[in-house]
Amino acid sequence: MDINRKTQSTSRKWTEADIPDLTGKSFIVTGATAGLGEVTARALSQAGDG
Repeated sequence: MDINRKTQSTSRKWTEADIPDLTGKSFIVTGATAGLGEVTARALSQAGDG
């Protein structure tokens, strides 16, 4: 059995709702002015609003 095939068939799409409450946590995100870095920084900051 190909493990990648099993993982792909049972996986679901990841969303920002999957990020737990991050209040009090610190992160360093490089490239936070555009692209993936920007999206990551926004998602992490919203997860700390709880």
